[in-house]
Amino acid sequence: MIFEGIESFLGNTPMMRISRLFRDLNVFAKLEYLNPTFSIKDRPAYYMIQEAVRKKKIHPGNTVIAATSGNTGLGLCLACKINQLNLICTVFDSVSIEKIALLKSYGAHVVVCDSDVPSDEEGGYVWVAKSLSQEIKNSVLIDQFVDINNPLAHYQTTGPELYEQLRGKIDYFFSTIGTGGTISGIGRYLKEKNPSIKVIGVEPEGGIYRDTFLQKTPLYSDHLIHSISDNFISQNMDFSVVDDIISVKDIDSFRLCYELLDREQICAGTSSGCVLAGIKKFFERTEVINPEPIITTVLPDCGLKYIDTLFNPDYLEQHDIRLDGKSDDELRQQIAKTIAQFPKKVEIA
Repeated sequence: MIFEGIESFLGNTPMMRISRLFRDLNVFAKLEYLNPTFSIKDRPAYYMIQEAVRKKKIHPGNTVIAATSGNTGLGLCLACKINQLNLICTVFDSVSIEKIALLKSYGAHVVVCDSDVPSDEEGGYVWVAKSLSQEIKNSVLIDQFVDINNPLAHYQTTGPELYEQLRGKIDYFFSTIGTGGTISGIGRYLKEKNPSIKVIGVEPEGGIYRDTFLQKTPLYSDHLIHSISDNFISQNMDFSVVDDIISVKDIDSFRLCYELLDREQICAGTSSGCVLAGIKKFFERTEVINPEPIITTVLPDCGLKYIDTLFNPDYLEQHDIRLDGKSDDELRQQIAKTIAQFPKKVEIA
């Protein structure tokens, strides 16, 4: 089969049973990191741009401006290149260097903002994007937190794909919450197909979606999963399709990324670790009835975007993230003993 244009690869990602990591549960994950720019955000980014073009809100040569933690920005790079548009992305300074480098390589202009400033306050990355859109000529602000085409992309594509791949046999759907687009769009579709399907949100400890869902006063605190759970509630978040929201520790999210790589050979980003940690936590406290439930989720992006954070021992030590790993001291000693005899300098990484 020959495809015409990279946009032909959007969506229709494969579904995989995560059987080695979850031996006692039926967990199926949709591998969304296999989209063209390696994340689920390609879907809403493409939809938002195509709709803006269709409604003639933007024309070739114009400029798109967006606040992003990186993945939506990369999806916008794809859509903007296809539609001959310029792109400015505002990001906070804690976004991984890999994402910033990729954004620039795709041709985006990147404005880095202080992560200590609340997103929508003066100097915050959302505030800066809105301010730039008021000053840059022939520009349009693409706001993934507001644009209804964000959840609509998942309602029209991701949800139906997921439902069809599992032939409608779904008991639980788990999703992290960032803009609310993924959980709201997929959740709405699944609930319409079968109201008994439970939709469970997952966020890092420090996020405010769980407290808001429980009608408690939310108190945001910083966490290390930068692509999800900001310090404000996205307008695109539809709480009506959610049955529960649970929070997990950063260390558990990071640990699950390593376990996923070790047991399933899937290199995924921190939000994937977060949702998998959420599944584990949920079913540790929830009695599993017979027949065993069918659990599904999406793995949003690729771990290669987090080499400087998730897979950086110095970063982990700096943030007191201590992961239990298999001891390979004996093999390492054998390697060191052998290469020490080589005439040329050779060392272990």
